[in-house]
Amino acid sequence: MTNGEHPHVVARGTGPGVVCSHGFADDAATFEPLLGGLGDAHRIVTWHLPGHGGAPIGPTAGTRPGALAGLEEAMAAAGPGPVTLIGHSLGGYLSLCQAVLAPAGVAGLVLMSTGPGFRDPAKRARWNERIRDYAAERGVPSAVAGMGEQPDSVALDGLASVTVPSLIIVGGEDRSYLRGCRLMADTMADATLLVVAGAGHFPHRTHTAEVTAAIRNLLERVRSSTASEAKGDT
Repeated sequence: MTNGEHPHVVARGTGPGVVCSHGFADDAATFEPLLGGLGDAHRIVTWHLPGHGGAPIGPTAGTRPGALAGLEEAMAAAGPGPVTLIGHSLGGYLSLCQAVLAPAGVAGLVLMSTGPGFRDPAKRARWNERIRDYAAERGVPSAVAGMGEQPDSVALDGLASVTVPSLIIVGGEDRSYLRGCRLMADTMADATLLVVAGAGHFPHRTHTAEVTAAIRNLLERVRSSTASEAKGDT
C-alpha cells in the first residue's frame, strides 16, 4: 500500500514494523527479492532515500539529518512501537545512526554490507571525497550527495550502546566492508555476524534464500525479546 501523502513510502502487511532502507545510488526495489520470503507476519515498509527512485529533494535532503528524517517518516508508516530496521550499505549506516541517536524507536537491526564509519577525520575526508565522486559517476543529484558523507564518528562511537538483537550480513568477497562488519558484530552487545560465502556487495540479491532465512531468524529473536520485555522479564 502506497502512502498517499508520501508516495515514496510503501507499506505492506500487518504486524510488528520492519523498515527497509536502501543504499546510495540505489532504490527500494533492491529489497524486492527478500520481501516474499519474509512472510506476512510483519508490516514491512520500503522507502526511497531523497533524490532516489523519484523521491523529492527537500531543503535538508543532502545531509545526514535530512536522510534520517526520511527514515523516521518510514518508521512512522510502520505503525506504533519500536521497529526493526533493515539497511543495506548507506541504508545500514543510517539505520545504525538511528539506533545510536534514538534507540527507543528501534527493536532490532539488520545491517547489510555496511560499516560504522571512521573516527580519524582524515579517513572521513577521504571517504567524503569518494562519495562525491561516486555520486557524479552514478548520476545521483548533487543536492543529495552529502547524505552519504560522514560528518563525525557518532555511529562508531555509539556501537557499544546498541543492545537490541542485531544481524550483521556481509559478502565474503565484499572486502571493503568485511572489517567494519566484524567490528560491529564484536562490539554490539547482541549481534550475530553472517559472512555469505561467494557474495559481493549485494548478498540479498545474489544469495537471497540464505539472507532471507537469517533475517527471519532475527525477526523471531526480536519478537521473543519484545514479548519478554512486555512481560517484564529480565
